[in-house]
Amino acid sequence: LKAGETVFLVGGNGSGKSTLVRVLTHLYETEAGAIIWDGQLVRESNVSRYRNLFSAVYADFHLFDRLYGMDDVDPERVRGLLADGGLGDKTGYEDGKFTTLDLSTGQRKLLALVVALTEDRPIFVLDELSADQDPGFRRRYYEEFLPALKAQGKTLIVVSHDERYFHLADHVVTMEDGRFVQETLAT
Repeated sequence: LKAGETVFLVGGNGSGKSTLVRVLTHLYETEAGAIIWDGQLVRESNVSRYRNLFSAVYADFHLFDRLYGMDDVDPERVRGLLADGGLGDKTGYEDGKFTTLDLSTGQRKLLALVVALTEDRPIFVLDELSADQDPGFRRRYYEEFLPALKAQGKTLIVVSHDERYFHLADHVVTMEDGRFVQETLAT
């Protein structure tokens, strides 16, 4: 992976995409091989700094009612992100916490994206975020949100089945049975 590029991970269900992003973000330990970051092996002495590179929304994400570990969050920015994601009338951000988490699955994924955007780290891992979204938001996600993050210099790792948007990636990596079977460079 190179800074600032957009990589789509694709493949059938059970192909290893979600496992790969968990290994890549070091939530799962590697059983073989290694993760090299800026020429250095990721190990116990630097794994915390490495993990802090990632803002992630995993397929089986969990939400908290507040933004743990994020000091000095601008409440207006969070409210703006909620409104931009179409959640402004569904939940709010008051006194350091979200007013409700009682949302549909798609809305909960959008709220997880708001949290990731609030973290604002250099690498975004977005695992099937467009699933459970209406077609209008799905289009905005691919055609507006992802290009805007890329324009900010963010590295994007996007797990997706939405073939009509693969042209937005710098690389499309296809997985099968836990292995890379094809890499396509965008034209």
